[in-house]
Amino acid sequence: MKRSVLFFTCFLVMIFSIGSFQQVTKAQVNEGHLEEYLSTLNWTQGELEEYLATLNSSIDAFHSLEELKTFVGPSITNNNLNDLLGKYNMTHNDLETLLAEYGETLDDYKFIDDLEIDVQFFLRYQEEFAIVSDFLSLFGLTEDEMENVFDHVSSLDEEVSNQKLANLFESLEALSYLQGVDELSREEQEQIFSLWDEMFSALNIDARYYLVKDDSMTPTELQSLVTRDTVDGSSLYMALHNLDGDVLATFIFSEDMVDSHLMYESLEQFGEIVKLALQYQEVLVKEKLPITAGHYVAKVLVSILLIVAGLVMLVVRRRVIV
Repeated sequence: MKRSVLFFTCFLVMIFSIGSFQQVTKAQVNEGHLEEYLSTLNWTQGELEEYLATLNSSIDAFHSLEELKTFVGPSITNNNLNDLLGKYNMTHNDLETLLAEYGETLDDYKFIDDLEIDVQFFLRYQEEFAIVSDFLSLFGLTEDEMENVFDHVSSLDEEVSNQKLANLFESLEALSYLQGVDELSREEQEQIFSLWDEMFSALNIDARYYLVKDDSMTPTELQSLVTRDTVDGSSLYMALHNLDGDVLATFIFSEDMVDSHLMYESLEQFGEIVKLALQYQEVLVKEKLPITAGHYVAKVLVSILLIVAGLVMLVVRRRVIV
């Protein structure tokens, strides 16, 4: 009798677990409710999908509209915007000025949580951004281009980019003695050029190099410059593209710069953009932890229940045989 009850209990656990699993996997956002929500945002479904893609998510990842709304947070209203301004002791003009420094406007934001994340980050790293921007402007990098690079890096897969960049930053730090050196040796130049290439490769950036003189642009490779005694008055032009072919940024180095510490220091400051972008990425991961992670836990628990039920039945069966 006890065995029969135990079998029946295990059977019920399995039925319940399978049912729970199916509920978790089949539920999705109601299309009618979604349309109503999109109308309040003045967005199309495509625009919402594009926004969620920046957070490595999608509408299909959510199992109800409430989950989706919890994930994206409240829309910006006059009330919550005023609360945010009061929290950071800012005026509306202060906010617009801060955002403008990073190529943003208030109209670029739909949700108050996103705005606060950026305000916190921009205020915290305002000085670092200014130092990098001022230095790299010496080589032609504009604020818009810096924003392009920042956005590109922060959109990369965190685990992959961090793995590839960790050793690179260590190698860059080992060459810090080159700061202020007027003329690089061929070996030092080769090391720095190699690090430039490695940096771009790690960031999924297609870097194209040219020697520019007057109206002429000749494609070249960085390492080929090491073996040349002179570039004959040409400047080194770098055009950085994403893998879709869009131009992210450009640099230009005079002939004197190419042989000097500036090739190291410019790479070092470019690395600072990368570090800031990766820190921003970490903030997003913490602040925008997908609510759908809860369903992963639920599925794991269901699986455990099934395994336990199976083990119990196996033990009982063996005892019956014995």
